[in-house]
Amino acid sequence: MLSSTDDPATWPHPLTELVHQLADDARRRGCAPENYQDLSINSYEGAVLGHLEGHLVRARHSTRLLDHEKDAIRTQGLRPLNAGLVNDRLDQAHELGHLTATEYEVLRTVNETVPEHRGFGKREDQVCLTLSAAPMIHDVSGIHPLLSYWGGEAIYWKHCEGTPALAAKLGSLGTPAIVTALLDFTALGVGAHRVFPSLVHVLVGKALSYEAADADVLYRAPIPPQRIESIVSPGHPAYDQFPELPGN
Repeated sequence: MLSSTDDPATWPHPLTELVHQLADDARRRGCAPENYQDLSINSYEGAVLGHLEGHLVRARHSTRLLDHEKDAIRTQGLRPLNAGLVNDRLDQAHELGHLTATEYEVLRTVNETVPEHRGFGKREDQVCLTLSAAPMIHDVSGIHPLLSYWGGEAIYWKHCEGTPALAAKLGSLGTPAIVTALLDFTALGVGAHRVFPSLVHVLVGKALSYEAADADVLYRAPIPPQRIESIVSPGHPAYDQFPELPGN
């Protein structure tokens, strides 16, 4: 069964009861809906995950893709970030003539998977997604760079500000793409899947009618092709419904 944080009608009944109980408690305490992240409800996360066992949860990966990369996701799914994935993307882009030899060499040697160039935080061994469609409306600035520069943060982060010519090139490659995936939070990965803020916070935020409630998902396992629901770009109604996204 499929659950969407944006559609309470898709939540399993025991989960709905728990979330609405927590939302009612928050209202009685006078919690403003926009302050849903401040609620002291982390202890209920295990119960939420238990109620979602056997359910797939819709999430979205915002990126910029070349045509052959869209085909690869459809046939191979989404791979967690690592040096192999980054180098595969760069090798293929170079072989297909999208990158010059100089651009290829710079990107191959300066990216977030090269130990001496890793930035703050950990990007490897995970697929990054958002739990709700809310960022497409309420936090466009947060996902704008992901849709504007090819390669994902691991490739473009070191160059989108400090190397104008290369940034312009990365901004010209591919097209913005929203990849919708169906996540199994019980699937084993290289570590525990992480959600910030927690799933229970997002669900209670939605139950409080705060439409902007959302979370970042760090999914620590591959997402197989049968769990890729769609890949949409400008010109597709499912993308164009969000007029503030790049390309619209």
